[in-house]
Amino acid sequence: MDWTRRAFLKALLAGSAYVLIESLGVNRWAQAAQNIPQSDPGFRPQYTPGFGFPQSVASGDPTSTGAILWTRVDPAVAQGISAKNFDPNLIQWMSQTQGQGWSDTVASAIQAGQFVQFEVSTDPGFQSPVLRGYAPIYKDFDNVVKVDLNGRLQPKMTYYYRFITKDGHVTRPGRFKTLAPENQSPSSVRIAYVSCADYTNGYYHAYRFLAQEEVDFVVHLGDYIYESVGDPNYQNPLADRTIRLPGGKLKATTVEDYRTLYRTYRSDPDLQAVHERHAMVAVWDDHEFANDCYAAVAPDDTLSSNATRRSVANQVWFEYMPARVPFDPTKDFQNSIRLYRSIKIGNLVELILTDERLYRSPHPCGEGLVGSRYLTRGCSKMHDPNQSMLGMEQRNWFIDRLTHSTAVWKVWANEVQFTTLKLLGLYLNLDAWDGYDGERTWLLNQIQQTGVRNFVVMTGDLHTFQAGIIPSNWNVLLFRGKPLGVELMTGSITGSNLKEMVEHTMFGRVATGCPLPREVTEWLVNHILQPVQKWTEQHLGKFFDEISKVIHLENPWIQLFDSTQHGYCVLDFTPSHLVWTAYSVGDIRSRSGANKRLLYQCEVPEGNPSLRPLASHPILLPH
Repeated sequence: MDWTRRAFLKALLAGSAYVLIESLGVNRWAQAAQNIPQSDPGFRPQYTPGFGFPQSVASGDPTSTGAILWTRVDPAVAQGISAKNFDPNLIQWMSQTQGQGWSDTVASAIQAGQFVQFEVSTDPGFQSPVLRGYAPIYKDFDNVVKVDLNGRLQPKMTYYYRFITKDGHVTRPGRFKTLAPENQSPSSVRIAYVSCADYTNGYYHAYRFLAQEEVDFVVHLGDYIYESVGDPNYQNPLADRTIRLPGGKLKATTVEDYRTLYRTYRSDPDLQAVHERHAMVAVWDDHEFANDCYAAVAPDDTLSSNATRRSVANQVWFEYMPARVPFDPTKDFQNSIRLYRSIKIGNLVELILTDERLYRSPHPCGEGLVGSRYLTRGCSKMHDPNQSMLGMEQRNWFIDRLTHSTAVWKVWANEVQFTTLKLLGLYLNLDAWDGYDGERTWLLNQIQQTGVRNFVVMTGDLHTFQAGIIPSNWNVLLFRGKPLGVELMTGSITGSNLKEMVEHTMFGRVATGCPLPREVTEWLVNHILQPVQKWTEQHLGKFFDEISKVIHLENPWIQLFDSTQHGYCVLDFTPSHLVWTAYSVGDIRSRSGANKRLLYQCEVPEGNPSLRPLASHPILLPH
C-alpha cells in the first residue's frame, strides 16, 4: 500500500468525474466508470469479512440506476474525518479517465485511512467490479459511511457491494436490485414490508425469514427502534436482550442514547441478514423519537416541546438509515430533515412515503390515555381539516403525487391505521387517523374527485394483521358507498399484539412493547366478557370470538383481522392484480420458536378495490 504520491493522485479523479457527469451525461459516465484500471490495486482485504464492521452493511432507496450504500466502521479500526455535514462531493470515483480537479486534502485523508474503498460488482466474488471509489468515514456522525450510486448502474440488475479500509478490514458483502426504468412496464414487482421491532421484547424471527424471501426491496413502516429499554408500563426485556443506555435512564434522550439503540439493534444477526440481502426503504413512526409523539413533544413524558431531543433523534435516524434523505444539522428540527419522498418502479408501482410525526398537530381530545387518546367518544376537533397529521406542505405534496401518478398502482407507505376502528361505540385510538378525521375526509374527497385508481395503503403500528376496503364514508349504514382503495396492515416484528396483552390482563403473563395502554386491554376484557373469579384459556378464546364479531359489526370495511401473531407481509404487483400475503413467524420469546406460516392471502383486481381471499390459515385459539 506504499503508493507514490503521484500514482495515488492519478487514481483520484473526482473532479473530472463530476465534469463528465455534467458534460457527457449519465450513460456515458456509467460506461467510463466500468473501465477500472487493473493496475490500480486500491485497498485489499486482509481480514475475515465483517471484522471491524459491527453493524455490517445496508442499502436503501433503490432506483433504476443505483441505491444508497451504508456501513459503520468500528472507531477502534479507523477514525473518520471531522465534518459538520455530509458532503457527497467528497466521494472519489475511480476510473481510467484522465483529468484534473482532485483535492490534495482528500488525498491525504485517504492515505491516512479516514476513507474506505467501496466496490460494486455483478458477481459476489468481486472478480470484475463495475464501480470502485473512496468514501469518507464521518467521525462526527458515529463513524458511518454513505454512498449514493444513483445514475451509475444499469436497470433491473442484481449488484453486490462491500467496503474495505486502508489496512484491509472488509465488510461482508451486501446485495441489492436496481429497479425498472420509469418508461418501462415490468411484468411484476415484489415488495415486503414490516414494522414495530422492539429488540428487548423478542427475537427477530420475521427478519430471519424475510432475508430468505426474493423481493425487489423491503419497506420499513417505522418503530425500527424503540426509544425505551425497560419502561415498566409496557416493557419487560428478555434477559439476553437487555439494553443499558449511557444516560442511565429508561428512555433515550441524548445522541449517545439513540446511537446505542441503533448500534445494538443493528448488531442482531437476523436484522443484519435482511440488510445484507435486500435494499430497504424506510420511514419512521413514533418510537424513533418517543411514544405517540408529535413534532418535538413526547406526550407520555411532558407536554413541553423538546427541540434538542427531537433534533438528536432526527440526526441518528439519518446516520443509520440508508435513505436518500437530506439532513442539515444547522436547521431546526422540522427543517433539518425531510423523509417524505416517492419511489417509482417502472410504470407499474409508485411508492409514496409520508412522515406522520414531525408535522402533525397534537392529539385532538387531549393527552390523557383512556377517554382522550384511547377508547374515546371523540371530540369536534378531530373533524377539523386543520387538525393535521401531515402538515400543509406535505399534504399538498402527497395529494399532488397521488393524483398525478402515472403508475398502475399507487401505494402509500402509511404508518398508522387509516380506516376507522371503533369498539363498543368508542374510537380505539386517536393517535391514528381517527384523530385526524377532517384531514382524512379531505384526502378521500380529493381521491374521489380526481378518480385515483388502484390506491393501496400499506400500514403498520397496531401490531395487527388487517385487510379492508377504504370507503368514501365511515357511516356503517351507508357502507355500500364508493370503495376508493384498500388498506393492508402488517403485524409487528416483536411488539406485543392484542392476544399477548389480553393474556397479561387475564393471567399476568408478560406483555411488552404494547401498542395500547394496559388500561385499554383491561377495559376491553371487562366489557367484552363478564368479570370472573379466575380466567381460563377458554375465556381467552371466547374473548377473541366476541371481539371479532364486534370489530366486523362496527367496522364493516375491515374484512380480515388477526392480532394474535407476529410476522411480515409481501405485496406482489402485476398489471392486472396484486396479491397480499401475510406470514406469521412463531414464538418470538423463544430462540427456537421460529416457524413461518401462511396467515392470509388476498387478491385485489386492477381497477376494482376489493379483496378476494386466496388462502386463509389463521391460528386457532383454544375454546
